[in-house]
Amino acid sequence: MKLIGDYHIHSAYSRDAKMQGSIDEIAKTAKDRGLAEIAITDHGPAVWVGAKTKHYPHIKAMCEKAEQDHGIRVFFGIEANITGDNGETDIPERFRKDLDIVVCGFHPRSRPANIKSLFTLFWPNYIFMFTWLFFKYYPKKRRRKNTEAIKRVIEKNNIDILAHPSRYFKVDIVEVAKTCAEHGTLIELNGKGISFRPIDFERCLAVGAKFIIGSDAHKLNYIGRTERVGEFLKNCDFKEEDIINLSGLFRRPEINRLLKISEDTHEAEEVEVAIDKKQAKIDAREKKKRDKILKSKATD
Repeated sequence: MKLIGDYHIHSAYSRDAKMQGSIDEIAKTAKDRGLAEIAITDHGPAVWVGAKTKHYPHIKAMCEKAEQDHGIRVFFGIEANITGDNGETDIPERFRKDLDIVVCGFHPRSRPANIKSLFTLFWPNYIFMFTWLFFKYYPKKRRRKNTEAIKRVIEKNNIDILAHPSRYFKVDIVEVAKTCAEHGTLIELNGKGISFRPIDFERCLAVGAKFIIGSDAHKLNYIGRTERVGEFLKNCDFKEEDIINLSGLFRRPEINRLLKISEDTHEAEEVEVAIDKKQAKIDAREKKKRDKILKSKATD
């Protein structure tokens, strides 16, 4: 497969990355591989390997310079962490306006947003990560709670791409896909491997979700690589336009059209009710005037 852009790349500012070069060299490598766009998406600050917030302005400046030097679009992004079960993430609010792309997902070893989330979200999932690894067991109740947590994140935050769903904390991918479709969030097909089935992928497409391929590169030679995704897609029925960076440059899909129609209908109904109330007031005033005139004539 030929990618037009790769929107999940880590630089050396992610301390788990083994990048043997700078953001400039990342851009050059991507350009040499025929990519038109890339996004530098280092880990958010809630994990110990995350880029430090004090480096954000510098990373952004290097992205802009690499773009000018190599003639390839270089987005400044972040791979944010879900830190709570009520929609919390570690995106620093003061930097949000400067980010071109926000990738977000569950990650082990993230710092919880609060004590409650440590016990309601993180510790149960740590336990069941092991039961899944050894016994392929992940309780439905836990999966449902993870699904609700990730839906709240999508609903409350401006997330562009949902990273590697179900890799670490298992979710109901089709339920998540419905929320992604409603809010214009892309679901990632991760270059390191995909943690749901081809049939689940097709069901997600059926509810209106769109996908994007991300290499999740931590080394220069992984930028733009799609081998594992290609193997997965051999077993899937899809159209090229279902995967954004196979068919064009980065864009967020429109929100679910059925939801939009529903919202427009609701707004129209509210306007109609307001008009009816206004007209009722006018009619009442007119009736009061008429009654007054009739009463006056009757007295005369």
